[in-house]
Amino acid sequence: MHQLTPLSRIALMIFLAMTLLVVMACGDDEPPLPKVLSYSADIHATNSLITDISVTLDREGLVYVEYENAQAGKFRTDTSDEPAIEHLVPVLRLRQSTSYSYTVVATDSDGNETRSGSGTFTTGQLPEALSTLLIDAQGAPTAELLLLDIRDIDGSWFFMLDQDAQIVWYYESPNPVEDVPYAVTGIIQKPDFNLVYQLNNPFNICCIREITPTGSIVDNLAAGPVNGFPHRDLLLMPDGEILYPAWTYRVVDDTDQGGDAETLVEGLALYTWNQESGLTEQVWNAFDGIGTDVRVGWGTGNNTASYPGEVTLQEHTPPIRWTGANSVRIGPRGNIIVSIVNLSKIISISPDFQRVEWSLGGPSSTFTFEDPNNQFYRQHTAQQLPNGNILMFDNGRGRPDEEGGAYSRALELALNDYDLVARKVWEYRHDPDVFAVNRSSAFRLQNGNTLINFVADPRVVVEVTPDGAEVFEAAISGPRMQGSFRTYAIDSVMGETRITE
Repeated sequence: MHQLTPLSRIALMIFLAMTLLVVMACGDDEPPLPKVLSYSADIHATNSLITDISVTLDREGLVYVEYENAQAGKFRTDTSDEPAIEHLVPVLRLRQSTSYSYTVVATDSDGNETRSGSGTFTTGQLPEALSTLLIDAQGAPTAELLLLDIRDIDGSWFFMLDQDAQIVWYYESPNPVEDVPYAVTGIIQKPDFNLVYQLNNPFNICCIREITPTGSIVDNLAAGPVNGFPHRDLLLMPDGEILYPAWTYRVVDDTDQGGDAETLVEGLALYTWNQESGLTEQVWNAFDGIGTDVRVGWGTGNNTASYPGEVTLQEHTPPIRWTGANSVRIGPRGNIIVSIVNLSKIISISPDFQRVEWSLGGPSSTFTFEDPNNQFYRQHTAQQLPNGNILMFDNGRGRPDEEGGAYSRALELALNDYDLVARKVWEYRHDPDVFAVNRSSAFRLQNGNTLINFVADPRVVVEVTPDGAEVFEAAISGPRMQGSFRTYAIDSVMGETRITE
């Protein structure tokens, strides 16, 4: 093998360097990274806890915003969906009257980034309906955010608390009738972070609405004879349709029960709403699925002002309130778990909605109770856990004195298919007891804890571990509060994430 002389080595290195330059020159040019030309921040026109960041790039690119406050923490928004030169980035999860610093980050499709300088903005004050709330909290919830609703003297709101029990997002639901407060009931968050909720009051049933996190109404389903009268809850199905319980009306022959031959009855139906087509379909109703002979007395309904059915109210007034659902949830097999509050009963409907698989509690229960004290009364938020157990908020309204009387709890029951006996495996009672006459909620979190909402005065929100230890408790009250419904654990307002360093 021949040895290269020093001069030959130098010549070879020059040749290789020139060859590399030629190859690079002949190859595809890498486009330059987008750079931030300008950026500015403005508080949202209708929400003091949303800031809009306007961004101009020198070429099309994607952007996101990092923002922070020493007490609130450091976060980043989701990355924009489409490349563009002009961007408007909403920044959410902000505290009132708080200064934040922010940086705009421009990125290409490969994730390469350029950063702007630092800007600042200061949020505004909360509306009076929320600024007058008294939130006395101890500990911290394990979820990033808690979503709550409230009805005040003027209208209905929902808002989010961070782990320091600070309000970091809110929305006021417009009232369909001026100066008539409507209650926000069931709320679901879709994968795109839009919120879908029910809005009604005892005398005027309104609708189901969908809003963006920035407060724009993007869809609305009105109550009526075609869509039924949505009530209390709604559920996002795996196929993207929305399942919701509603009141429906039927004239029945009640002479076998000592009633009239033509009795107008208000009963439960389940509907699906396909938002793409705008069509709804009744997929199940209690008249055919249960039968009006399964009853706990008859109660006079209070929705007569809203009933526009084919049978006139003058002929049948008022309707008899028989069944209504306050929660619908999907079970482990795709079955539908329905809480029928009027009957103090929970039922499981087959995934195809063709039959009632079993019922628990109330009249004609499939399961008996190992201990009478395990029975529940006027329950809310019934759900079937992955292990088959049933978790609910047991309001205890109408509980007999021999079973403990008026108190509320979160209750978990195991259902034994062998002997058809329901056995208590877990419960949580606040110390001292909090009696929530109606509404309220209990949800099992992914970490095994349970988030419980007692609708009382004050409203009490608690997160407890499986052994009953309280990791978070908040008492919420205020001079304008008129009511509330539930508390939900969520991860994000609009795709923003916490930055930990």
